[in-house]
Amino acid sequence: MINTSAIIQFIRSKKYSPMSAAELAEYFEINDEEYKPFCNLLHSMEFSGDIVMIKQKQYADPKKVHLMVGTLDGNQRGFGFVVPVKKEDGEDVYVPGEDIGSAMHGDLVVVRLSAPSQIPKKHREKVRRTVGQIVNVLRRENEYVVGTFKKTKQLLYVAPDNPRLFRDIYVAKEVSKEAKPGEKVVARITEWPSRHLNPEGEITEILGVEGDPKVDLLSLVYQFKLPDAFSKKILDEAKTLAKNVSREEIENRLDLRHKLIITIDPDDAKDFDDAVSLEKDKQGNWLLGVHIADVTHYVKPDTAVDNEARHRGTSVYLPGKVIPMLPEALSNNICSLKEGEARLTKSIFLTLNGNGNIIKSEIKHSVINVTKRLTYDQASAILTGKAAASGKQQKEGGADATVSTEIVDTLRSMARLAELLFKNRLDLGALELDIPEVSLQLDKQGYVENVVKVERDVSHKLIEEFMLMANEAVATFMFEKKMPLLSRVHPEPEEEGMRDFATFIQGLEQKKIDPFNNKDLQKLLEKIRGKPEAYTINLVLLKSMKQAVYVAGEGGHFALAMEHYTHFTSPIRRYPDLIIHRILDQYFSGELASAHVQRRWVDCMQEWAAHCSMTERRSDDAEREIIKLKLLRFFEGETGSVFDGVITGVQEYGFFVQISKFLIEGLVHIRTLTDDIYLVDKKNMALVGVRRKKTYRIGGVLKVKVCKIDLLKREVDFVVCDDRI
Repeated sequence: MINTSAIIQFIRSKKYSPMSAAELAEYFEINDEEYKPFCNLLHSMEFSGDIVMIKQKQYADPKKVHLMVGTLDGNQRGFGFVVPVKKEDGEDVYVPGEDIGSAMHGDLVVVRLSAPSQIPKKHREKVRRTVGQIVNVLRRENEYVVGTFKKTKQLLYVAPDNPRLFRDIYVAKEVSKEAKPGEKVVARITEWPSRHLNPEGEITEILGVEGDPKVDLLSLVYQFKLPDAFSKKILDEAKTLAKNVSREEIENRLDLRHKLIITIDPDDAKDFDDAVSLEKDKQGNWLLGVHIADVTHYVKPDTAVDNEARHRGTSVYLPGKVIPMLPEALSNNICSLKEGEARLTKSIFLTLNGNGNIIKSEIKHSVINVTKRLTYDQASAILTGKAAASGKQQKEGGADATVSTEIVDTLRSMARLAELLFKNRLDLGALELDIPEVSLQLDKQGYVENVVKVERDVSHKLIEEFMLMANEAVATFMFEKKMPLLSRVHPEPEEEGMRDFATFIQGLEQKKIDPFNNKDLQKLLEKIRGKPEAYTINLVLLKSMKQAVYVAGEGGHFALAMEHYTHFTSPIRRYPDLIIHRILDQYFSGELASAHVQRRWVDCMQEWAAHCSMTERRSDDAEREIIKLKLLRFFEGETGSVFDGVITGVQEYGFFVQISKFLIEGLVHIRTLTDDIYLVDKKNMALVGVRRKKTYRIGGVLKVKVCKIDLLKREVDFVVCDDRI
């Protein structure tokens, strides 16, 4: 069978003129038996952007015919961007609303590229990139759409929950399943949209009344295509795998059950996949132990549980709901590093000198018995001298509040070492972004009772530093031993993006910085920490950089300033970590020495890396969406209330304000600023009044009143209540 490289080489050659599948098959001497697989290969090459189909069903080189394959990223205002599937195809392509055709957000499409000068005048300043027109949809992602059922005098329709699906779906009465206005439904699209017509569909499922927290969660599961309940087959298999640790297995491992080992996790955690220990050796060096649940001892390749875990890619943590990667019999029981119970682990031992530099490292299959489970709050209380003396349980599943002197001393030593490691990272050029998050406290029905800012205290940083060091050590070890590797890569940012960030800082802070000097950037972040503009600066810097992804092979991490980095420390909740554990198992058993085994990893790793990156993004997007929705529902009862806020962005049509207490962002529209005529001062990141020179500038603090909440568009409108800037 012919391979893709030969096809690409031929199609890109000067002598090639477009051919059909049959003509290509004849050229490559494909017989009748191979013809169908050959056609399937051509289709897969279309999806990967290597070739495109043009008129007369002929195949061509995309660049020669000014076409590109990518994913449509829709905007709720009606236009979109096509993100190329091939990195070498360059930047995203802007597509005006009139040129989107029948495509919808998330579809894999073919776009015809035009000159930038053809961008409509009203968008030309905003869009400094190539413009295009979608000419074909290769794969549709929105056959089923979640939304709210609505009714007018003449029409029944579904308003999609996802604002990027900006067209309503018309539904005929006979296929509406007698849904009532205001109910959340799932609609199947039967007629795709065109330039002038909305899509048409039928109701396949009624989820419940819009506004019910349980319905919100269920809707989100459907919207993001999150795998939820496990099948009976997988649950049964998990039960058979979850056996107690045998005496024979203990004898084959490094026995650490007598060592002082602790876990530090959130108060409501159910699965514990990492534990830590710290000692001094005879030479006075630190001996840091990071002990990770040995999930691969139980989850073997290509079992039903493994296939499902790979499909899920990651656990999804939502307010009021967790969708685990592994069934509870594994994730919350035999694989979970519970206090007082023998558990199988892989242990990374790092010997560090007094300066926090690694002298040596080693990886061992081990068995541990966690001495003490601590929550972050308890660990922080110990480290700040506020530890409780009571022996009572904090709450069901919580850790005992009393700890021994030995544990207290060890914890304080860990904090000192973590502080040293953190300083060393910054000295090497690591960037420590500070983007606050909120935790939603829900009542029994799932409604928000309270919103609390998450504080990353010393206990969080302690665990973070130890996990970062373990991940780096494993990646370095695997690189040096020339093993197959799934890296966690954070590419260096594009030069243009960082120059734009420097311009932004110069306008906002009246300060010149070198955007390519990480230490300069970190000094800036330290200087503005705690100031009103800190959130915006951190967020703009984050958006100026590329997204971290999983990559097959070796790769570094820009923000962490590490040459080699992987994910190893969370195999219960992330499939990439489980892959790394499996490769290490094969290395230590000698199985990886086989060229055949190495080749198998190479063949599948790229696809798995892309899949795991996708499931991670999906999980993050789902979490952000449900938090935003719950905050908006919480704010429905706050219409008319006044809050302190910080200006986070300025546009021609108004400025954005973030409510400091809840971290929810809304718009003060320029039409509500009736005391003057306001114009944008881009240099100083502000709206400035023409007559009175009154200024609304990024980082400005003011009071705003909640004016309007649009749940469908996920938007909040504010009006200014005072002149405090």
